[in-house]
Amino acid sequence: MSDKLTIENGKLLLTTDEGRQIELPEEQLVEMLRHEIEPPINGAALPDGVKFHRWKAPFLVVAHQFPAHVRQLRWIADDSPAPYGPGTVFHTRRLSLPYSIALAVYCQHGGHLTQMGYNELYFRNEPLRRDARGPGFAALLNVSKIETPRRTRAWICTQHLALDRKMTWADQLGALLDHTWNGGFNRSSEHHEGASWYGASQGVHPDLHPVESWEAASRGNDAFALGVPWLPAPHKVGELMEAMLEECQQNFRGNALARPAGQKRHGLVTRFVNFAQKVVAK
Repeated sequence: MSDKLTIENGKLLLTTDEGRQIELPEEQLVEMLRHEIEPPINGAALPDGVKFHRWKAPFLVVAHQFPAHVRQLRWIADDSPAPYGPGTVFHTRRLSLPYSIALAVYCQHGGHLTQMGYNELYFRNEPLRRDARGPGFAALLNVSKIETPRRTRAWICTQHLALDRKMTWADQLGALLDHTWNGGFNRSSEHHEGASWYGASQGVHPDLHPVESWEAASRGNDAFALGVPWLPAPHKVGELMEAMLEECQQNFRGNALARPAGQKRHGLVTRFVNFAQKVVAK
């Protein structure tokens, strides 16, 4: 005998394969589906700039957009005695930037969302109005070019990002963005991962390399970056977010919270049986 779910007159009657019966109000089914669909942000407002989010328990990916603007960045000097870390010398560069899309990944632990180290950064010459193609690889130092079996990533180096365990997920997002843009751009990606997307973007525009040319072009035109043909990522933003969720499932295959990659999702009745048994046990 398989699990059976009957709905009648506002009541749910569950009959498990062992013959046990559980009766609950039909609102409990809606509650289960809400928990499956909605991320556990506990009613908090989404931070400014968050355009999309994807939730597959226990993982959350959010897409944050900065508008096109001119920003001062700490950029490694050509004659820096160290390529990264202590001893690195930086110059301040005033650069035109396009729309910047940061994809931040979280894992739920209990009732808390904790940011993971799988965050990525992309450029666009138009704002995100829908889930459309168009993100380009962010041509910056410290955004590493990483090849995987299924795609090429634009990974944000966060080795020295310090997060307080008491921070909300929104505060963690703010810390990631501050680290990305204000931490200093060095040659760590070239040393540790083999390439940054700034180096990999050599030749996409005559005024992008060296950085002095980018700065000069920015002085002449604040919107310079919106005319650069950034190397295109062959995915929609939503597809990138889904790929990141799947990679989290694969990387955490041994985690009891994560469903092993390739394992079929349980049907609605089985999922609700598991949910109802937890409700009854409380």
